[in-house]
Amino acid sequence: MNASNITLLTQPQTNLGDGYLQFELNQGTAAVLLVNFIQEVVVLPLETITSTPNTPFAIFGLISWRNRIIWVVDLPKILGFESQFYGMGQCNIIVISHQKETIGLMVPEIRGTVRLNSGTIQSSESQDSHIVPYLNGCICHEDDLNLILNIQAILQSSFLHVK
Repeated sequence: MNASNITLLTQPQTNLGDGYLQFELNQGTAAVLLVNFIQEVVVLPLETITSTPNTPFAIFGLISWRNRIIWVVDLPKILGFESQFYGMGQCNIIVISHQKETIGLMVPEIRGTVRLNSGTIQSSESQDSHIVPYLNGCICHEDDLNLILNIQAILQSSFLHVK
């Protein structure tokens, strides 16, 4: 067989949407983060997080991650939800990076990755006013409303900085 006789069948590429990590903030509240900001998702025993005194309420502590020390924050608490981590033996931590900042976001449950089309993003105005500054919008996926989190707003949150 000669290479000139081979015909490649190509189909037009459809936009599958952007990749997001989907997780829960509490029972019944789902959120997503763009995977471009995510370095890793780890499951750690709670006792491996070193608590630190005199830090803002949303900071859970410190962990060693890839030969670095990073802050771990209680993401539901930052967004005004009740903390889900007391009494649990382990936690899910989403390690995110943006510009030169890297932190770990504790979330109760990781659902997995999804592809969402940015053309279907809805306004977040219908959400509680305390959470709106941390959102890029909302999107429905499989009959579930997902909050699209704004990484920059979370990293700049006053809850993460000592006053």
